[in-house]
Amino acid sequence: SPAERATPLPLNLAPAPRPVARVGDTYFFGAQSLRQVTAVSSGSVTWTTTDGQRLRTGRDFFAPLLEQTQGDQRLTSTLQGQPGALWPLAVGKTVSFEETRTTRLLTLGREITTPIRWECGVIDTRVSQVPAGDFETYHVSCKAYRDGFFLPLQTVTWDYAPSLGHYVRRTWFDAGRQRETALAAALPAPLATPARIAATRQRLQQWQQQPPL
Repeated sequence: SPAERATPLPLNLAPAPRPVARVGDTYFFGAQSLRQVTAVSSGSVTWTTTDGQRLRTGRDFFAPLLEQTQGDQRLTSTLQGQPGALWPLAVGKTVSFEETRTTRLLTLGREITTPIRWECGVIDTRVSQVPAGDFETYHVSCKAYRDGFFLPLQTVTWDYAPSLGHYVRRTWFDAGRQRETALAAALPAPLATPARIAATRQRLQQWQQQPPL
């Protein structure tokens, strides 16, 4: 189970500074899913995914997406507050900020605006075992709230590896079930050539197709 692969441990991790994304940094989640940094500005990072989709995020892995198009829906978000105040990560630190999420239904020409309050905290340290390896991580949890609702709309967690400058596991709830994605491989920008990316993807596909021992 995910809990068995990431048991909280009192690791001697130094406070983790905010990482610097570089154009070309590439992360594989499973054999099929790839995310690559294609642009970096002072306030945002643009990614492309395996299927050619473009995403725009802030510089903080735990903050919601700033822009994404899925089918006939285009999501854009603006953030109020300082999510970056959670850096440097250390157990016990917390931050809260507001998100104003706008969903545009392109085919219907409709627009829905949703205000959301996020509360995030660094819960513990742990060794996270994922296909890419074993990493000492900070476990970060964020809960999303709507006005008038006591229970959170959504809870998302990440295991962030300072040695990598990226998270190695993310969990969230979808349709009443806990979902998880785990890092399978990472290529820093200088190594992320098209040939290396293709070879890594092929290796991951072969590894996934092997029968269990």
